[in-house]
Amino acid sequence: MKNIVLAGVLSTLSAVGAVGIMAPTRATDDSLPVGTIIAWGGETSSIPKNWMLCNGRVMSKTAHQELFAAIGTSWGSSGADKFNLPDLRGRFLRDSDAGTGRDPDVKKRMPSNPGGNVTGVGSVQEDSLQNHAHDQTQHYHIYNTPVQLVDIDDTGTGTYVYRSPLGEAGSSAAKGANILGATRYNTKSRVNAGEESRPKNAAVNFIIKVK
Repeated sequence: MKNIVLAGVLSTLSAVGAVGIMAPTRATDDSLPVGTIIAWGGETSSIPKNWMLCNGRVMSKTAHQELFAAIGTSWGSSGADKFNLPDLRGRFLRDSDAGTGRDPDVKKRMPSNPGGNVTGVGSVQEDSLQNHAHDQTQHYHIYNTPVQLVDIDDTGTGTYVYRSPLGEAGSSAAKGANILGATRYNTKSRVNAGEESRPKNAAVNFIIKVK
């Protein structure tokens, strides 16, 4: 009688989808092809079977023929029977430019490991801030203390040219100074400044299916 009641309870739970929480869940989808890279939300100690951390590990071509057929030496190769896993630690992912011109520095890309692709899949770029300039038009300043008038050199060298002092020492009379010519100058931001340019982000572990 107890077995009949238990069977009835399980049948009811199955109908409402609750049995799934009582059984071990599948950590991976076996239909994903070898070479697939996904973001893993757990620690490296819980990486599922048949997946590895994208840490640049050296692999054997003969021992991992299916994986080598999928990614080749795009991510590096240190010998005739060796190839590297992707090394995505601390990196963002970006789709290959493929001639679209959306990666203006595509010619400056480099292999992630020796023997890897210098462009396209497997190649990497270091952090960068786009070149820019700040235009300064001719304008006028009023000073209430003695200063030296400074002309900013507009030759593009960034040189400062000092001229004669304005007023006598101790004078409280307002003096005028013309900033002559339009010029460009570089600046360094003091707002949320860090060691790199980056968007808001969250850390994950990238893993790759190896078989």
